Amino acid sequence: MEVYQGVAMTDGLNRKNHFIPLSTILKAYRDTWDRTIPMNIGHDRTKPIGYTRLTGVYMEPGKAYVTNEGAIMETTEEHEMLRKMIEVNDYQQFCEAHRDEIDSLVGKLKDVITDSFRVAPIGQAVAIKDNDIVKRLFPEWINNFKDGLTDINELESVYSTTTDGEKGVLIPGVYFKDGYLLFAHQFFRRTLSILNSTNEEFFVSFEKLRDIPNLNVKVALDMDMVGLPGTEHPEIEYQYIRGPYFSEDLKLIPEGVTCYENEHYDNLFSNIVGTQFYWHKQDGTRTFECEELCDRENVSFDGGNTMLWGCRYVHSMLNPSTGLPTHLDGAIRLYNEENILERIDKKNDISKCGKNSKYIKLWRIDNDFSVSLWKELISSFYRENSLIGQYFGGIDEKYEQIKKESAQRNSIVDRSNKFIPVDLNKGDGLRIFFRYSPKIDISDSYDVRIINKDEFICNEEKRVNILEADSITFFKLLIRKGIKLRMPFTTMIEFGDTVTNFPTICCGTLETIYTVLEAIYDLCNAWNKNGDNRLLSVGIMLNEHDEAVQLSFAGHVSDYVSTLKDSLEERKDTFNDLVERLYTENNNFGNAGDRPNKFTLIHGDVVCFDRYVVHPKYISGTRWEGKEEIVELAVSKEEASYLKDNKIICAPIKWVKNSKCTKCGADYLRCKCVKFIDEDVSENHIEYEQIGMTWTNRSAYYPEGELLLVVSIPRFTTNFTTNSPQ
Repeated sequence: MEVYQGVAMTDGLNRKNHFIPLSTILKAYRDTWDRTIPMNIGHDRTKPIGYTRLTGVYMEPGKAYVTNEGAIMETTEEHEMLRKMIEVNDYQQFCEAHRDEIDSLVGKLKDVITDSFRVAPIGQAVAIKDNDIVKRLFPEWINNFKDGLTDINELESVYSTTTDGEKGVLIPGVYFKDGYLLFAHQFFRRTLSILNSTNEEFFVSFEKLRDIPNLNVKVALDMDMVGLPGTEHPEIEYQYIRGPYFSEDLKLIPEGVTCYENEHYDNLFSNIVGTQFYWHKQDGTRTFECEELCDRENVSFDGGNTMLWGCRYVHSMLNPSTGLPTHLDGAIRLYNEENILERIDKKNDISKCGKNSKYIKLWRIDNDFSVSLWKELISSFYRENSLIGQYFGGIDEKYEQIKKESAQRNSIVDRSNKFIPVDLNKGDGLRIFFRYSPKIDISDSYDVRIINKDEFICNEEKRVNILEADSITFFKLLIRKGIKLRMPFTTMIEFGDTVTNFPTICCGTLETIYTVLEAIYDLCNAWNKNGDNRLLSVGIMLNEHDEAVQLSFAGHVSDYVSTLKDSLEERKDTFNDLVERLYTENNNFGNAGDRPNKFTLIHGDVVCFDRYVVHPKYISGTRWEGKEEIVELAVSKEEASYLKDNKIICAPIKWVKNSKCTKCGADYLRCKCVKFIDEDVSENHIEYEQIGMTWTNRSAYYPEGELLLVVSIPRFTTNFTTNSPQ
C-alpha cells in the first residue's frame, strides 16, 4: 500500500464560507483520534480506496491544520482487508454507537415494521430501512401522491440548532412528519447510493421555492426509510462543487442537440461519460431536455441481482408569453446494459431516446419562476457535472478565484536546501503540534517520565538511542523546581550547532505541566538575554482519563519567550484551554503561510528539527592548527557558492562521555549548578569522541561561519575551535 500525509481540515475560512474554531477542531479530533476511517474517491462510499487516520493538530501563526495519514490499497489482499475494515466501521458508526436510539425507533414503529428491517447507513440521523414502511405508516397520505411526488408544503424542513439555540444550517432532504423523520428519495444522493450524502446544493436551492407565491413544488420521498426525531444533524462534506453563472437570455440558445463528452479525470470521480442537451418545440412550446450518461451500474434491484444504469435527467418548458420557465422537473432514467451501450457506443442522441428506459421522477415545479433560479436548480441537481456549465457558456467565478489563489500559492515556494532541512528565525513564531496517544505509565516515585525516542546511526551500521547533551541542563532545572524525575542513562550527544531537541516530558498533573513550561520559559529567556540565535524543540504530555494529550513545540527561543510569558500568567483549567491560549498568543506573529512546510517539522508524534550529517564523501581531510581543527571539504563550485552565500559550515558531533562543571568542579550530570541560568557556570567536556559532523548555519563553535577557497582544486575549508561552544 501507498502511505501519504495530508491535511483533513483547517480553521481557515473554507469555500462554503464556514469557519471552524480551534475548540471545535480539538473536539472533533478528540472524538476520532483512535479511529481508522475508510477513505473514498470523491466522498463516494461506493468507491473505497483505502483508509485514513487523524494524526494531530498542527498550529502555526495564523492557521491550525488537522493532519492525517492515508493509505491506498494496491493488492487483492489489501482490498479484502479494507472491505472487512469497512464492515466493522459501519457497524460501530451506525449500529453500536446508537443502540438506544435504534431500539427507541423500532419501538415506535412496532405496528408497521417487519422482521427484514435494517439500520440505515446514513449520517444525517438514526433511521431504519424497511420496504414500503412509509406507505404502511401513512397509508391515506401516500394514496394522494401523484407520480410518486408529494407537495413540499406538507413537509417541514429540518435545520440544525446552534449552541445558542438558534436555527442553524439546513439538513438537506430531511423532513419532519407527524413525529417521524422522512427522507428525500435515495436517487438524490451521490451516485444514487444510500451510502452517500444527499445533494446539499440542490436542496438549499430547492428550499427557496417555498417563498415564491403560486408555485407548485413537489418532491419524491424514500418510501423505505424512517428516522427518529432528535437524532438529526448535518452531514458536512468539504468539497467544492463547480457552479457557473450563465447568460440570462434562454431564447438565445439555438434549438437542436448538443453532446459534450467528459474528460477522464472527471469520469473517475463521477462516472459521467457525457451529457446531452436538447432544445426543441413541443406543441408550440419551447422545451429543454438534458441527460447525462454514466458508464457504471449504480442501481440494484432484487437484492443486487439486477443492475441498472441510472442517469440524471431534466425536462423544462418556457412560458410563451413571459419567456420564463413555467415547468421544470428532474428525474432518473434507468437503462439495462443493452440500452445504455446503445446510447453510449452508437452515439444515439437524446432526441431519439427515452422510451427504452424506466423513468423515476424526483421533483417537479409548475408555474412561472425566475431564470436565475432555474439555472441554479439545474446546475445544483447535476452536482459534480462540469459539462452543464460548459454548455451554457458560464464562468464559474469562484472556481476561477480558486485557480488564481492556487497559482499564487505555488509561486511562493521555499527554496529547497539539501544542507539545512528546515530553518526558523526570530519573529517567525512557534510551530505547535497537538495530539492524543495512549496513556504513559509514570512511576509513583516520580512526577514525570522522560519520553526520548531519538536514534542515531553510528558508523552507518549500528543504531543507538541518544539524548542531546543540553537536555541534562533542562532536567536539572526541573529538579530545582521541585519535580521528581529519573535522570536517564543513555548515550549523550552534543551537536555543535545552536539547535537543540529536548525529549518529551510526560506529567501526571496539569500543575506539573505548568512547572515544566516555566522551566522552558526560564531557559529560553536566559538564551534570549544572552543574544543566542538558538532553535529549540520540546514536548510536554499529560495523562488524562483513558488517553494522554501531547504538545510539542519548535521555534526560535525568542519566540518561546513571547508566547509563553502571557500563557503562564493566567493558568487554565484544562489542557485544551492551555492549547487554545498558546495558539492565540502565537498568532501575534502574523500568518506563516505554511512556511516551512509542516511535514518538514512533524516527525512521528512531535515537531522537531532534523539535521543532515556531512557525508564522508564531502570530507577530504582534517588537520589541527593549534586549538583549531581545519576541515577540508570537496564540493562542487555550485555547492561551494551556495554554502558560502548562506553561511553554511560544518559543526562537530561529539559523543560526550564525561563532563565537569566549571564552577564547582563536580560531575555536571550530578551537581546542582545549572548552566545558562546560574552565573559563571558552564560545562567542560573532559572526555569525548568526535563521531562526525553536521551541516549548520548556527555553529556554536564558529557563529559567524566562513568558507575559505583552496585554489588548486574545488575544495573549501571551514575552521571551528574545540573550545566550549557559545
